[in-house]
Amino acid sequence: MKNKNHLSFQHPKAAKWLLGSGLFLTAVAMTACSSSPTPNYYTLTPKVTPVTSSTVQVIEVLPVGIPDRLDRAPLVLQDSSGKSTVLNNERWTSTMGTQLRDTLSAGLQQKLGAIDSYSSGLAGNNQPLYRVSTDFSHFDIVDKSYINIAVSWVVKRQIPPTQLESANAKVITNAGSQLNCRIAFKQPIDQKAKKMEAIVSASSEAMTQIINTVSSSIVALDSNKKSVISNGVCS
Repeated sequence: MKNKNHLSFQHPKAAKWLLGSGLFLTAVAMTACSSSPTPNYYTLTPKVTPVTSSTVQVIEVLPVGIPDRLDRAPLVLQDSSGKSTVLNNERWTSTMGTQLRDTLSAGLQQKLGAIDSYSSGLAGNNQPLYRVSTDFSHFDIVDKSYINIAVSWVVKRQIPPTQLESANAKVITNAGSQLNCRIAFKQPIDQKAKKMEAIVSASSEAMTQIINTVSSSIVALDSNKKSVISNGVCS
């Protein structure tokens, strides 16, 4: 006896209906996949002018500190009430923390004519090393009108072991010195330019200011002079 609950697909109309349904579902799935927009990718491009008088040869730029809310690849916008919007289709080429560290490292190397021993693996030939640890408490894009920035950093000078026993007065004076600095400012976003281009441009301009300020503190420490910076303080 045939099972009455057995569904037969031998009927031509049933087979045609199932085939049509399968093709329809496949078409819907393909349409959904093809409708996903391709993300746009951006990178920070500060404008750096080298310091001609720098004698710093070796730096070490450590990974930066940054709040979890910002340390992601998609750009994050905030409004005046503090509400955040994550732009999943507008992305940095790496996480924000990596983007900031790499940009700071490249900028300081170009500015000072130095090498970064952290990223290059190279070490100076018995030269003082200047270690830079940085913390970004704010790098917030607010209301598409400005970027709120607050950053602190510590520059520590390390003398190579081969020079610690030196009788050179400058080497003895320089041993173990450090500077603690911080700045805070608002970088305007051009309201006449296209939104994303204006945001990325303002971010790059902000990094230009940060690179210039950090480099001046390194030069000051290297010269045993007081570091005077705008929008902040060093001690």
